[in-house]
Amino acid sequence: MPARDSRFPAWFIAFACAALLLAACQNQGGASGSAAASAGGATESAAANEPNALTVLEWSGYEDPLYWTDFQTASPDTKVDFEFGISDADILSLMEGGSQADIFHFYTGWQQFYVDEGLVQEIDTTKLTNWDKVPDSFKKLGQVDGKQYFLPWDWGFTSILYNTSKVAGKIDSWNALFNQSYAGHISMWDDGPAAVTVSSYIHNYDETTVTDQQLAAIEAEWKLQKPLNLHYWTGEYTDFCPEVQSGDIWVAYAWQGCYATVLYDQSQPVAYANPKEGRNSWVGLYGISSKTESYQLALKFLDDKLAAASCNNAVVNFYYGCVNQEVMDAVTDPVLIQAFGIDDPSILESTNFTPPVTQAQRDAWTAMWARVKAE
Repeated sequence: MPARDSRFPAWFIAFACAALLLAACQNQGGASGSAAASAGGATESAAANEPNALTVLEWSGYEDPLYWTDFQTASPDTKVDFEFGISDADILSLMEGGSQADIFHFYTGWQQFYVDEGLVQEIDTTKLTNWDKVPDSFKKLGQVDGKQYFLPWDWGFTSILYNTSKVAGKIDSWNALFNQSYAGHISMWDDGPAAVTVSSYIHNYDETTVTDQQLAAIEAEWKLQKPLNLHYWTGEYTDFCPEVQSGDIWVAYAWQGCYATVLYDQSQPVAYANPKEGRNSWVGLYGISSKTESYQLALKFLDDKLAAASCNNAVVNFYYGCVNQEVMDAVTDPVLIQAFGIDDPSILESTNFTPPVTQAQRDAWTAMWARVKAE
């Protein structure tokens, strides 16, 4: 999930208020009950003439039927396969390289690339029966040039997760990832753009205009940081959270899912920092490939992702927010309230969002990270 920037426009503030504070929002653009039912019938009819199979390009863990249970229940005869990427750069590269996925899942900051390269097609929201449950602020995140190319689904934070029994005092800066006191017990996410964002926060660089000189300095500091890591992690629940639970990782670049996991199981005493440079925030988006032969079936899959059971499973099992506002309004679990920062109105003052950058910048940052790892 990409890192975020603090220079955000007004609609990002609207999103944050709606999503992070879980406020009730006025929803527009959703189909009415009768219209939705009619559209649903049309979708089923069209889907009958398509291949009864889908391939989804996903992140590890999202293939669990819990997170698409409404579709599985409604369409038990449909074959659903999954491919996996380990970062936003990797997922874009897979799509550019000819992935046969019908649907792909990525995070805010990468929307324009898919549109510019013709990899995605518009979503016909009139055929989504659950679209009216999504706040307008989230819907706008999936728009490019006023067209709805992407369907928002999951959201959350990025910050520093740390073990309070191993770290003296509070961590209040992203600089903790470079602290030699934690050598061998740090873990950074395996992602170049995220590394650039962290360094940009620390050095007060403008992430949208990182110069060649600044990028060279960023590369040098991450090369120096490399030996401090236990490892670079790729999967939150595969090679990261288990080592937080075991106590091997003390300080890490982390999403709030692992934070909630450890709060629940109490395997280690942990805290989730509010860095002085700001937390990050991200939103997951789904797109439908421009090459799919199963467009109507893909619409059905995405519509069912927004349904109550699938969204609720994301919240209570993955500890990620979901854009179905009815589901989020029903959250009462104190651990989830803490993980999502619902009880802290000031969280908006220290939350950063993904800025748009160019393909050339993304490529340069990814290449920089490859050099860091190769050394």
